[in-house]
Amino acid sequence: MMGQTRRMSRITMTIFFALVAMSVEPYAASDEQPSLSKAQVFRPSFDKCVDGSEGVTLTLNNCIGAEYDFQDKRLNDAYQRLRKGLSGSAKTALRDEERAWIASRDKSCTPDPDGGTAAMLDANQCQLNKTAAWAAELEKRATH
Repeated sequence: MMGQTRRMSRITMTIFFALVAMSVEPYAASDEQPSLSKAQVFRPSFDKCVDGSEGVTLTLNNCIGAEYDFQDKRLNDAYQRLRKGLSGSAKTALRDEERAWIASRDKSCTPDPDGGTAAMLDANQCQLNKTAAWAAELEKRATH
């Protein structure tokens, strides 16, 4: 039984990391986001959390949630810094761009209603990937 549990854990982790890889998409000006390597975006604590999860769905979702909270704060901080340096019309354009990005992220990260827990993990990881990459893009723009 223990060997079977470990094998299932390895299978679950393999599926999880395959879903993570599939949810990283290249940037296109319309509704996609910048593509950044995981090493450029996620904190080491995220990797440690995922590695220690043993493939347990709840634990994986908690890892993703903790990293998402960090990346969302990072995104909001970068947005505010960028906004401070803009004029009225540029602020409006940034606001509109942000709203379009949110709608695009939400649309592209919607879980398959028939996909079960794997679909939820994929959707959560998609949201994390897109949020972290958008935060990095806004940080880059705020420093130029």
